[in-house]
Amino acid sequence: AAAAASSSASGSEAEQSIAQLQAVLAAAHKYGVLRLLRWAEGQLCDKLSCEMACSLLSLAHVYGATELERNCLAFMKANMANVVKRADFAALAPEALVKFHMHCAGVDPAEEEPGRKRKRDDE
Repeated sequence: AAAAASSSASGSEAEQSIAQLQAVLAAAHKYGVLRLLRWAEGQLCDKLSCEMACSLLSLAHVYGATELERNCLAFMKANMANVVKRADFAALAPEALVKFHMHCAGVDPAEEEPGRKRKRDDE
């Protein structure tokens, strides 16, 4: 019973840690602190799991966290069988789903974003 209690305590500590990192990411984005944003991204990348991948992808999309987004997409592709069964996968924003499908197809979503102008070769 003590082992079960300690594992649930560590589970809530992990959830609290993730929530704090998400708050740091949001604050860093709001105040334009790029180094803090990148640090929070890296920390969240280390916490990727099937349970967290979709919510972290959504978060990355909202705050423009490109490293977190790339890591989430790669994780989701590698664990597709488990990720697509989750209710939060079905609830992803259409833009996030498009990015996921493009990533699975081998197309870099950053290069082929609809509405984004391509850079000229001569510049």
